[in-house]
Formats: sequence, structure tokens, C-alpha cells
Amino acid sequence: MLKAIMKRLLASLLALTAVLVTPSCLEYETNITLNQDGSGTITEETVFNAQIIGMLEMTALQGGQGNGGQAKSPLNALKDPEKAKAKAKDYGEGVTFVKIEEIARNGGKGVRVTYKFADINKVSINPGEGLTNLTPSPATEAKEVGTATTFTFADNKLSIISPDVDTEKARNTADDLEIPDPPDPQAAQMMQMLKGMKMTSKITAAPGIANTDATFQSGDTITLYEMDLDKILANPEGLNAMKGIDMSDRTKAAAALSKIKGVKAETKEKVTVELISDEPK
Repeated sequence: MLKAIMKRLLASLLALTAVLVTPSCLEYETNITLNQDGSGTITEETVFNAQIIGMLEMTALQGGQGNGGQAKSPLNALKDPEKAKAKAKDYGEGVTFVKIEEIARNGGKGVRVTYKFADINKVSINPGEGLTNLTPSPATEAKEVGTATTFTFADNKLSIISPDVDTEKARNTADDLEIPDPPDPQAAQMMQMLKGMKMTSKITAAPGIANTDATFQSGDTITLYEMDLDKILANPEGLNAMKGIDMSDRTKAAAALSKIKGVKAETKEKVTVELISDEPK
């Protein structure tokens, strides 16, 4: 599962830079909020920074020169309710689209898409999948690597299950995702384009968490994975260090990942979470 996360995220990020051809652009976060009865919501937030938004607005004012007279904002692909309704099915049976909202953060602009579900037992997620609305085939192909994270919930206890990746598929995908090492000028340019990107997947227990064996917990929220490219790229060998991790051994992978600033990835195949009960004792 860890290799699936790494490869899918890197594929999405690299494909996105090819679309935007400009540095420092995106934050993407998926958050599942679980209620006491097993229902809940899924929110996807995609935010582009002020530099990107300013460039797009200028392009629009100029009549979209170079784009056939039309400005192509990356937000447009995220604001289509029909696409959102279709994507709801990818999250599982009974997941439905609720709404799309424009959001602003730190001078940047973006979109929040909200879905709801009646039973988390029927929900599954694929790391990095949200970017497939923005990117061409590399991200779509990366979706096929690995196995979805699934959930079981009963008697106020949640299990988050992340099976290991299909190693053959991961190996084949990895062949297409090798990152050139500096001082290659193209590698240096790509590193610059990745700056500012951050991707996160979380799950929040609305009633609160009584106890959990999750590796990354903050209050009532558990982080399943997080990649902060600014922190990773602060170490010139950050991405190369990620490439060199043997994901076949969860214990060794956890130790290696803990040394890479900017990376959080749950290494347990099964995480258990007990929710705070609202029933009177």
C-alpha cells in the first residue's frame, strides 16, 4: 500500500506540473468525517496559490491568448457537478454528491467538493485519486496501482484496512516514474515546479476518539498520508530517499519514512479506532 501511495502521488504531481507548466501551485486534501452511526461525509479540497490564480485571471482578461481564445482555469475541471456526481460512485455504494463550494486560503483560491455516505463499511478510497480530474493519463494509470483502503465499522469501533500493493503493477508503474537525479537541468526545473505542493488524506471521528493505534493522530483526526513537497525538497535527496525505500517490509518502511521530513504514511495494514460513545453510562 505504501508504494501505491508514493507512486500514485508522484504520478499525479508530475502530471499536474506538465499541465500547469508553472511553479508552486497546489494543495489537495481529502477528509472523511465519521459519525456515531457509521454515516458521514467526504470532502475534497483543492487550492491553487495566488501566483497561479493571478496568472489565470490575467489570461482571462487577455481573452485567453494561446488557448484558442478561452482561458483554461484548473478550477473549471473541479466545478462540474456532473463529474462530481459520477465520481461519487468511485467512493463506494451509497455515496452521493452534496455540493461544490469555492474556497479561499492564504491568498489562493480553490474548490471544496462534499459527498455523503450512509455506511462507511461501503466506502473505499484510493490515495491521490482526486487529482485525476486535473491531470492527463499518467494519474489515471497510477490509479490502477495498488489496492483501495477500506473500512469496517461496528459497535463504535472502526478498522482502517490498507492491503499491500500488487507488487507487479507497482514495479511496472515505477519504471515509468523514475525521477532524474540532480544536477540534470530538467530535474532541477521539475523540483522547482513541485515546490508548494501538499497532499493529505485524513479521517476525523465526529464524536471524538477514545483510543487508537494509528501512527499519526492529532485530536479527533487521523492522518493516513501526507506529502509536503516543500519539506521534502528542503533536502535535495528527499525524493530520491523516498524512491529507495523498500515497501515490502512495513517495519523497515516505517523506520525509513520517519527520517524523511514532509512525509507521513500509515504503515500498518490495519488501524483500529474506538470512538467516544455518546450513550449515557
